Amino acid sequence: MPVRATHATLSAGRDAVYDPKARQGSVPIEFNLDDGSTVDGALILTSAEVEWLHQQISRLVDAHERALGGTP
Repeated sequence: MPVRATHATLSAGRDAVYDPKARQGSVPIEFNLDDGSTVDGALILTSAEVEWLHQQISRLVDAHERALGGTP
């Protein structure tokens, strides 16, 4: 039976980069496999997806701040 990815996490210590010529962003990630091993990878995003992800992350940050009792 093949090993399957259970989830992906951000790669520690590696920054996301944006390529203006390709109009794509790349976020380094690590795939966590069901056998306990990991594989490096990248999440490639179009310009529109970068903007959409920014909106989604902003919502998460706001929810986190509210949960801690702060104001967004």
